Amino acid sequence: MKDFFEEIIGYEDIKKELRIISDMLNNADVYKKLGASINEGLILNGAPGTGKTTMANCLIKSTERSAFVCRKKSTDGEFVKTINEVFKSAKENTPSIVLLDDLDKFSDKDEDCDAEEFVAVQSCMDEIKGLDIFVIATVNNIFKIPGSLKRAGRLGKRITVRLPKANEAARIVKHYLDKTEICDDLDEVSIARMLNGESCAALENVINSAAMKAAFNRQDKVNMQNIIDACLDVIFEAPESDEEFSEEIKRRVAYHEAGHAVAAEVLDPGSVSIISIRKNEDGEYGFVRYLRCEDKKDFCRDYNENIIKTSLAGKAATELVFGEVDMGANGDLHNAFDKAEMLVDNRCMYGFSNWIQDRETSFAAENRNRAMAMVLEKNYLEVKKLLVENRNLLDRIADELIKNTTLTYSDVQRICGMSMR
Repeated sequence: MKDFFEEIIGYEDIKKELRIISDMLNNADVYKKLGASINEGLILNGAPGTGKTTMANCLIKSTERSAFVCRKKSTDGEFVKTINEVFKSAKENTPSIVLLDDLDKFSDKDEDCDAEEFVAVQSCMDEIKGLDIFVIATVNNIFKIPGSLKRAGRLGKRITVRLPKANEAARIVKHYLDKTEICDDLDEVSIARMLNGESCAALENVINSAAMKAAFNRQDKVNMQNIIDACLDVIFEAPESDEEFSEEIKRRVAYHEAGHAVAAEVLDPGSVSIISIRKNEDGEYGFVRYLRCEDKKDFCRDYNENIIKTSLAGKAATELVFGEVDMGANGDLHNAFDKAEMLVDNRCMYGFSNWIQDRETSFAAENRNRAMAMVLEKNYLEVKKLLVENRNLLDRIADELIKNTTLTYSDVQRICGMSMR
């Protein structure tokens, strides 16, 4: 039997739920014998580009039912009429499915439960009760959907479509790469890590952009540099530019970013996905992206303090190498203080005296801020010591950044391996 969900790469947990719904639609009598029936519709909720519409279409194809798609295309006041016509067609062609694509965009008003478009959908769903019509809705912003539509008996079943996990991203990247001519030097692991946390649409966009770059250069095949450049363009908004850094700025930025990378690799080996000293559209001169173990983030003090150390490591590296205060560490300091505030206040990891209950008094705020500063001072001293102890690795990464401007996961692992010899 054909698996209609095979075009969805990864997402095994979601595909399992969709297969159950498909089986219930195709074999309703089997479920009715045990008292189970589908008496409500389905919402596929998630960020744009995560594949919600693809999943809905796979579910539709798996049932071989007539499908009627309702998608807002204009704001001329005729859309309510369109909604009624779609449901009317579904009633005339049962068994059927109605797909309300981007349901949250049916109304232009924010969080308006009485918007006529939502009222029309609700009315139509009530009119099809008892008929063999299943309703699927895709939604980017679940908070725009009124509670009366989300309740049991209407669109009561909800599946959250998350961003791809790291292993899924690698499989998705390979899927898109298989559609193009590739070279032997493509590093799928590094590519997937660079793109971790991005939507399926973003992954496809990067591979397509890389192919465009290769075609423009009249290359026979896409190579790794094409992928890196496309990733920098599309994901990090750091396109290639004719503007050149001075050697002094390049060296300072390289050591700043190398400081972050060294701290991350020493404290959490294998966590650095990409480092670059290419200027982005926000005017920042470099960045590091990490892939950390999310399982530890809410339960482990060391894990959270290591993130503080990594945030402060760029500033510490600049001070260590150049003997000067880093004037470009503002964003890093905000990240570090935000993490410290969470540990001090929300988690009470440094004593209950820092807890602020109900109303924030000046005394409580001052006490909390003092504790936050203490946490940062402690971790700043520790990460400076870490960089001194790993100065050889710091210099190696900085030197290669100056030479190549961007280092991938595999590059970083190679350099760390050399420093261990």
